Amino acid sequence: MRITITMHSDRDIILPVHYHHILQGFLYTHISDRDYREFLHQEGFGCGKRKFKLFTFSRLQGTFKLDQDKNYITFKSPVDITVASPLEPFITDLAETLMKSDELYLGSNRLQLKSINVHKPVVFKEKMRIKMMSPVVAHTTEEINGKRRTTYFSPWDVPFDSLILSNLNKKYWILKGKYPEGDLKVVPCDSHKDKFLKIIRYKNFIIKGYLGNYYLVGDPELMEIAYYTGLGAKNSQGFGCFEVEGVR
Repeated sequence: MRITITMHSDRDIILPVHYHHILQGFLYTHISDRDYREFLHQEGFGCGKRKFKLFTFSRLQGTFKLDQDKNYITFKSPVDITVASPLEPFITDLAETLMKSDELYLGSNRLQLKSINVHKPVVFKEKMRIKMMSPVVAHTTEEINGKRRTTYFSPWDVPFDSLILSNLNKKYWILKGKYPEGDLKVVPCDSHKDKFLKIIRYKNFIIKGYLGNYYLVGDPELMEIAYYTGLGAKNSQGFGCFEVEGVR
């Protein structure tokens, strides 16, 4: 399922520039089933040594003004956030809890729910044009001299597609109990990669991801998995959410 949550306030909505953890906390807070919430937050679904939460969400959408010097971003009301997951209980619980709430908080900002829009399913074909709603992340992590080192890759780098496919294969296995036969490639629509780079501070970590427009080419089933779980890594931290061109 996929929903867009619209909220409004009678004041400007002021957040730190790096607000991904605030949106993530907002979503977890509004899952009413405590056991389910703790399972998603603390554990997730396993495939080998990897754990997946199987949901993703967009950046906050709306009119905003950025103040880099003071390290905050100011949104005008209303604001939207799109949330996607193949786990229907997660989306249903979230939506019902939000609808029952008189007040909502993003950080210290008090808001009210305006609407929840349930998206229609998308019929995927072998080539689809997409736009990232939150940065797509692909990385490797290795241990060197007792220290973990993370290397991030852009959609223009050779290892990117294999990392994306490996990630999707694991999600596919969790959801369907088998590995897919097809593959998937992410083809940038633009040659200027630097302008799409976003460096995000998530709590005490630096994460590098990319916005922009891309073509997904390959197995429609893998595209669907990516659409509902997120493309790439760190989806439950607010990365890898995308929209399909011409579909709202």
